[in-house]
Amino acid sequence: YVLNPELMYCCRRLILIFFSALLILPPDLDAASRYNKSAQSLARTLGSSSPAKKNDQGAIGGLGKKMISVIEILERSYRTSGPTPESLISKALDFRPDMGRWEKLMLSNSVLTAWREANALGLFDKNGKFRTEVSQGRGIGDRVMFELIVSGENYPPASNQLANVRLVRESDKRTDPKAITPREQATREQLVKMIDEKGDLAERKKWENHKANQLGQTSNDHEQLWKAEVEAAGEEARAMPNIRVTGDTEATPSHATKGRWRVNFEVINNSTHPTEVKVEAWLVGHTWKKRDYYIMAKSEQVLKLRRNQAFDFDVFTKSEGSYKNRADDHDELSKAERRESKVRFRGYAIRVTHEKGIVTFTGNDQRLASFVDPSVDDRSIDSLPKF
Repeated sequence: YVLNPELMYCCRRLILIFFSALLILPPDLDAASRYNKSAQSLARTLGSSSPAKKNDQGAIGGLGKKMISVIEILERSYRTSGPTPESLISKALDFRPDMGRWEKLMLSNSVLTAWREANALGLFDKNGKFRTEVSQGRGIGDRVMFELIVSGENYPPASNQLANVRLVRESDKRTDPKAITPREQATREQLVKMIDEKGDLAERKKWENHKANQLGQTSNDHEQLWKAEVEAAGEEARAMPNIRVTGDTEATPSHATKGRWRVNFEVINNSTHPTEVKVEAWLVGHTWKKRDYYIMAKSEQVLKLRRNQAFDFDVFTKSEGSYKNRADDHDELSKAERRESKVRFRGYAIRVTHEKGIVTFTGNDQRLASFVDPSVDDRSIDSLPKF
């Protein structure tokens, strides 16, 4: 039986159209979500440890196990055509605000070097699990181990840090713990900077956990002073306060801001009495094509302000790229338009509410302020989509 040539031509055309359509289908919208979940999982595995107070000679065993867990995650992503190890660890470190710049840099270098070495030596089995015997390249059958890059004898504070771990052949392991090469000395200098930075971050966190205002008062101190003022003010403390609010966009997406916008807000109680108010602040973007507004971030907090007290705080957006797919979908962009579209930050709106009603509101311009203006019924901030 011979098919009609014209029918065969039509079949071929349909097959070509089908496969062409597969090539232009929109990307998996859930890919970014899976990427973030993988990065968050890696971020939890990486962890962060306080510097050792003395040479922790037994720490290398635990550090080796942690390094194996980390590089197995990288290998799994590499084998399954997921994010590259370089991209995955970079994203994972974005989820570690407790780590400073030096720790992130050194940890990334240490982990990626260990993964590349393990991969080159064939240290992963068919299931991606780490093994200690070399299976490819020179020295097949050699065994490997983990050791500190800079020994605990040369720098005790880094003797329990994952950023100070390397993969070596057992035959190449350090024999004199006090010996140090010029390259290791350079690494030691970087580790000193990392440990100093960790100390600074710890002190800052300790301070911020107790800080209530710019006067050095702890939250407990402030609470007691506020209660004393409330008691002295009597019924006046429940009166509608006189509050002034301001906002200022202080940072735009960059490497330093992790791709985020940052707005600093200041709330000032100009009243002659203490007060308690709710402060809501929104950061707003608009889509590339339709120019429709959407919520990028929101902050809400209750403030107990003494008379004439000022309080300032920052609100960050998510990273710039976090909004693109949803904004492009909202605009119903074509594939070509998606390549050109940009994420647009529009500004901020802030509202202060007292138990007796709205105290004040503002925005970076009249349009944004209208979204929190109670007299404008058709522009409620709550009606905007949240991307």
